[in-house]
Amino acid sequence: MDVKRIWAVRAGRDNQADHLFFNRGQIALGLGAGGDARLLRPTRAAFREAFAGAALPGSIPIQAGQLFRFVHEMKAGDRIVYPRKIDRTLRWGEVAGDYVYDGADGPDFPHRRAVRWAAQRSRDDFSPGALYELGSVLTLFEVKNFAVELRRRFEEGGAGEETEEETPAVARDLAETTRDFISRTIKTDFKGYAFEQLVAELFRSMGYRVQVTQKSKDDGVDVIACRDPLGVEPPILKIQAKAHDSNVGADMVKAFYASIHERDVGVFVVTAGFTAAAQEFARMRGNLRLIDGVELVDLIQTYYDGFDQKMKRRIPLRRVLAPDVAQEE
Repeated sequence: MDVKRIWAVRAGRDNQADHLFFNRGQIALGLGAGGDARLLRPTRAAFREAFAGAALPGSIPIQAGQLFRFVHEMKAGDRIVYPRKIDRTLRWGEVAGDYVYDGADGPDFPHRRAVRWAAQRSRDDFSPGALYELGSVLTLFEVKNFAVELRRRFEEGGAGEETEEETPAVARDLAETTRDFISRTIKTDFKGYAFEQLVAELFRSMGYRVQVTQKSKDDGVDVIACRDPLGVEPPILKIQAKAHDSNVGADMVKAFYASIHERDVGVFVVTAGFTAAAQEFARMRGNLRLIDGVELVDLIQTYYDGFDQKMKRRIPLRRVLAPDVAQEE
């Protein structure tokens, strides 16, 4: 039986290529080798030479190796898993074509392959070990330790199993596990008014004086925050907090912004994400800030020490020491 390889791919540091993945049906790499990689000799040495001057010396073997695998090792029919941070899902697909070079959209993501997307599942459906493996910092890599779990989840509908041989991989990325724990806890334990209280506690720990508004007649404003002890000096933050499972669209953001006065700042906090139209609307307003689920988890981790004990019991975390891999390298 021909078992297809599973490749994990990212859409750039800030998900810049996400639209190519879904609107164009292409996975795309932004590794800069100065042109069409098909013109290079099919050896790793040739790819390293092409990266000379285009990357930091220490990163040349890593970047060149990733592009070499994308061009010469990846085959049509191989499986693709894309950890999509925007909505905390894993997307599953199949490589549908050979490597092509397409610089028509600019130089950022010219190395491409066609992909057919077949399924998606929440990150919460997978074991910590599988999420650790997918937490690699590489743009492209082959999934090996938890390939069986991914196939069971996406192709057989099973839950997957974690074996003793897989256990060592669990220790690989403590930071990603913490993020997943916080995100899962928010999703399951903080709904409605409870989520508003969490957001209020976050802003209080950031140094704001906060007030949670009444549950009715709040004009879409759930929390009011300010630096001024009396709460009268601008800017006053008017915050809407929504525990949504799906991305919030522009209409909802516009409705909220309609209640924001010129001297105030509107902050829209969600557990999922925002559509492209909602983000574009916010970019055109200097007094409107969107905080999606990814940034929310970042802020909770940053300001967690300032949370009161009641909130800490609801999101129990403990500081630990871990090897500084960057220093070792």
